[in-house]
Amino acid sequence: MSVKNEKHALEKWMDAQKGNPGFEIALRKLISFACSEWYRRENLVTIAPEEALARVLATNLPEYPLGKWLDSPARFAPEIADFCERTKVDPLPEALKGGVPTLLDLRGVVCPNNSMRSRLVMSGLPDGAELEIYLDDGSPIENVPGALVADGHVVKKRQKKEGFWSISVVKRPVRV
Repeated sequence: MSVKNEKHALEKWMDAQKGNPGFEIALRKLISFACSEWYRRENLVTIAPEEALARVLATNLPEYPLGKWLDSPARFAPEIADFCERTKVDPLPEALKGGVPTLLDLRGVVCPNNSMRSRLVMSGLPDGAELEIYLDDGSPIENVPGALVADGHVVKKRQKKEGFWSISVVKRPVRV
């Protein structure tokens, strides 16, 4: 903030929009566009908002818990506003400078948030990309593969490991 106790324009907008239908959807879109702008500013390359969000979400950066924020955006509106402001000036973390994510660790994420996060990440991947997803036993391993198959993706492998499951999913080509 430039003046003590003065709110950013984004925070003022959020305060005015709280409680409106579609507010949480708008916050989710805002995060994805901030992620895209972060990549553009740092790499001078434009990445679709869905792909940028998929990369940041899959990387699971502790300082930016996007998964938690996306699960309940209205509750984390101040954090989302801060994130959007920080992506304008903070350098892109080293962990995000690689290519498309190949691992999504959803251990400890409760249903239905793990299905939502896996679908978000898959939507941002290029056609044919393969993603390994770690899931807890119980509802997550029972529900996430089915949700991804319902979206048209292919679950290539499902393997029990020590205390969790690993599934390998291939993104289906988009059909018009």
